[in-house]
Amino acid sequence: MISRRNFFRAGAGLAASLAAAPGVHAHDAELKPGGAAYSAWSGVQYKGVPTVCTLCVSRCPAIAYTDDGRLAKMGGNPQSIRTGGRLCARGQAAVEQVYDPDRILYPMKRSGPRGSGQWQRVSWDVAMGELAGLLKSLRDEGVPERFVVQHGWLSAGTRRLLEEVFMPAYGSASLAGPESLGRRARLAAHRLTWGGAPDHWDLENARYILNFGSNLLEAHTNYVALARRFSDNAVDNRVKMVTFDVRLSNTAARSDEWLPIRPGTDLAVALAMCHVVMEKDLYRGEGERFLEYCRVTPQVDASVADKVAALKAHLADFTPEWAEGISGVPAARIEATAVAFASTRPACVISQRGASAHHNGVDAERALQMLAALTGNVDVAGSRAQGVMPRWVTPRVDPETLPKRLAALDGPAGAAVLPFDGVGHLALGAAKDQAGPAVLMWIGHNPAYANGNTAETVALLKDEKALPHTVAVTPFYDETAALADLILPDTTFLESWDIEEGVSANQIAEFAIRQPAIEPMGEARDVKDVLCELAAMMGISLPVRSGAKFVEEACRQTPDVKTKARGLAGMKKAGVWSDKSATPAFGAYLVPVAEEELGQPAVLLDDASGVYWNWRLAGAASEAEARSNGYSGTAGAWRGYAAQKLGGAAVAGFRPYGVNKSGLFELYSTVLAAKGLPPLPVWSAIPEHQELGDDKLVLVTFKVNVHAQGRSQNARWLDEIQHDTAAWLNPATAAVRDIRDGDRIRIGSALGDIVVTARVTHSIAPGVVALPAHGGHREYGRFASGKRTPTGVDDVKLDGQRWWKSAGSNANDIIPKSAEPVSGQQRWMDTVVTVTKASA
Repeated sequence: MISRRNFFRAGAGLAASLAAAPGVHAHDAELKPGGAAYSAWSGVQYKGVPTVCTLCVSRCPAIAYTDDGRLAKMGGNPQSIRTGGRLCARGQAAVEQVYDPDRILYPMKRSGPRGSGQWQRVSWDVAMGELAGLLKSLRDEGVPERFVVQHGWLSAGTRRLLEEVFMPAYGSASLAGPESLGRRARLAAHRLTWGGAPDHWDLENARYILNFGSNLLEAHTNYVALARRFSDNAVDNRVKMVTFDVRLSNTAARSDEWLPIRPGTDLAVALAMCHVVMEKDLYRGEGERFLEYCRVTPQVDASVADKVAALKAHLADFTPEWAEGISGVPAARIEATAVAFASTRPACVISQRGASAHHNGVDAERALQMLAALTGNVDVAGSRAQGVMPRWVTPRVDPETLPKRLAALDGPAGAAVLPFDGVGHLALGAAKDQAGPAVLMWIGHNPAYANGNTAETVALLKDEKALPHTVAVTPFYDETAALADLILPDTTFLESWDIEEGVSANQIAEFAIRQPAIEPMGEARDVKDVLCELAAMMGISLPVRSGAKFVEEACRQTPDVKTKARGLAGMKKAGVWSDKSATPAFGAYLVPVAEEELGQPAVLLDDASGVYWNWRLAGAASEAEARSNGYSGTAGAWRGYAAQKLGGAAVAGFRPYGVNKSGLFELYSTVLAAKGLPPLPVWSAIPEHQELGDDKLVLVTFKVNVHAQGRSQNARWLDEIQHDTAAWLNPATAAVRDIRDGDRIRIGSALGDIVVTARVTHSIAPGVVALPAHGGHREYGRFASGKRTPTGVDDVKLDGQRWWKSAGSNANDIIPKSAEPVSGQQRWMDTVVTVTKASA
């Protein structure tokens, strides 16, 4: 075994020999991966274990390095075509979460009032026996739907096992995911416009990037992959990026132009840019060609000329001058940017919460998709494209057994027109007023911190009449776990098996698996194993018996993984696999559909939409009923979608998901029209912003590059970089309030107030106050909150490592729970507040 001293001596000798060689200099030598790394402490070669990070939703392939069985460091997986071997600070700090001195390492049962912090340690047998008994009673009583699960951003395999195996087998579809807290408005706009495919932004090949409210260089979905590709393109090709944002984020600062914009007015600017494109005939060429595949009027077979006329008429009043009065962006800049975007190919429009987390979020996203369509920048290289993901085949139960959803999970009646998978952040409030959860379980979710109006959530979680039994499945003692009756200690991602299905960054699918790098700490158990064991205890048969078996079956059942990636053995070795012979998948909507597929006995052509659909797959009772109701009038008809008629041919089209839209790119939404809503995007103002007095500001939140919102403050390396939550204020806004940089200020809403430090800067638009979406923890351990957990390690040395004093404040304390009216997304960016200097 090579010693540490000999290892460094050998490296020094190699450098000296290169420098001394005639004509050879150290900087001229070709550097190659060494294939090995050694511990600076022990001199022992690290063992590298491929895995996938879960510190944010990007799910980047990684390598976990261990030193004699202990996790030592994290790095990117160089074989990944998504990330090219990069891993951000959050992923590298995962070591800190594994060895968090405040981790929950054994089951705990409440021994005092909820929230009192009084617990007793119990065995897994006792905890599982109690939980299985509660769930079995509900099932025996015929009300399994009263077992409700709320979860956060789970790993792909965990979510599939929960939603497609365990819950259907148990008999409940009472699930609430995290989407309504994050990207629901954007995804709803996609479903209405181009179907169910996630979006992807081909920044690698773009020549012009138009950015609305996305901080892609710090915190966007697929962050590492996007940031790397943008950076390469900026250096190699001088790609131009223009950013509309209320704040000079790191992305805006690295753009060619930052255009400050008032919160909630992205929709107005997008409509005005569409107006410019049409009025100046900039749609001609690629935009005109793409309009053939768009639905712009109720007539599915309208000519391109008719579509152009309809669009010009619809957009006529949305002038740049009109948008300037609403947004504060000069009309000349709106017009010039629209001309530049339409005149440069390929071009990409990217967006995120800055545009969508508003009352008008769905139409803002639809207007941006209209802009991409009118310029022909949809699903081509260098544009906003239909995302490509790996198609894992996993064990599941018979879908026919899937029970109906518990109505309470959709939130209060009328909370959203198209809630799709429910309005999770409103579900608990709705449950209080009806026969809601008898057993509520959270998995990797912290609503007492992450929801708006945290005080209301905390009060509800303490209400034992509304919520008789609560269970938290988590590795960490967060604000919600502190209010549970039972805590089951989950593993971290570095101690468990799973599969992942991240969106490709180059339109070629990449399969990835997670495997344990170390043995689970303490008595922590993978939640997938817990679910399988619960089923067995209740006499419910599942197709797998553990998380490891689930991953093994996925590798066996997925054809390409089984044959080309050499199954589980190959995936364990490399961690990732992609088809090296594959080419980027653009323009899938153009693929012709074979006549034999359309000649099947159950396939019908719907004249009103031009959709070929299989009435049996759609669940219609008979062909006669299907013909009578038509495609649009048959509930769930989208499940039977087969092709879109276009002229005399049939193409794959933009496949629908969740709604009965056609296979055309629907700028004119027949689904919204049927709901009595404007079918084309129109301007709608934020109601709360219409009468802002001089003493009122708009509160917005943002993410930073070293934190995964509220989920990473227990990672010491990250928290010592950024622990406070300074509020950004424009100097003009601060001056009228006699606020100076560094002052303590009070931000108040109808829900109460918080006190934070002021950061006075020209890097934010006037009339706005911006807070980072992390900090302000009341629990989550000593590094996040300054407070040890009931099971925390009593170590003075560890306590001393928290040299910072402030834990910051949680903006969610003063942001009300509110839903965007179409999708139900939480409206993070619309809250009206007052800002004053805090008293000494």
